Amino acid sequence: MSENEGDHSTSGSNPSSVDLGVSEASLELAERVALRLNIYDKPAIFNMLSSRAKLGAGIVTVSGLFWWLLISNASSDNLDVGVSKFFALNFNDVALAVMALAFLHSVFGDFGREMGSLVPSLISGVMIIMVLLYVGEPVVTALMSDALEVETGLWRSARLALVGAGTVFGGHLIVDAYLLLWLRRFLEANEDIVLTPPNEHEETSTTE
Repeated sequence: MSENEGDHSTSGSNPSSVDLGVSEASLELAERVALRLNIYDKPAIFNMLSSRAKLGAGIVTVSGLFWWLLISNASSDNLDVGVSKFFALNFNDVALAVMALAFLHSVFGDFGREMGSLVPSLISGVMIIMVLLYVGEPVVTALMSDALEVETGLWRSARLALVGAGTVFGGHLIVDAYLLLWLRRFLEANEDIVLTPPNEHEETSTTE
């Protein structure tokens, strides 16, 4: 590795970023994404971007199908029984709310972490608390009142947990794919910048 390449490694040493016309924030974001995903070359970025986008979209789609088959069209479950105390939503609407909140939790949480922003992280925290409240409410309602049978409450909470967990995981993968797309475009637009693993940078510095 040349001396200039070492200046733009994930070690955080990038004194010439201004000379290259790259903002410090953009370079730091590129380093964080590369370090977290452990990816530093363009072919690997292409492959990981494609795999994470496909897997994330597939998991979210499966969660949607699960909602449609086992919640929205569940003939054995009276959706209007056991209405949520949070915004008076029936079970079908609660499931949709769980999926939406779970996805927003992933988006705001991941972007808040990568950007180092407080507000998105706070919003993500609120979203996941609402998801947990909605998921736990049916079984708690069944145990503490006669509005639902215990078996019904457990089955509802289990289904909500599955669609919620699937959407959270799929959302994380989709956000990773978006960040990889940004990283790929960033490196293509700034060909002089080469991101390298910290251990390689340390080894190069030692030999020099």
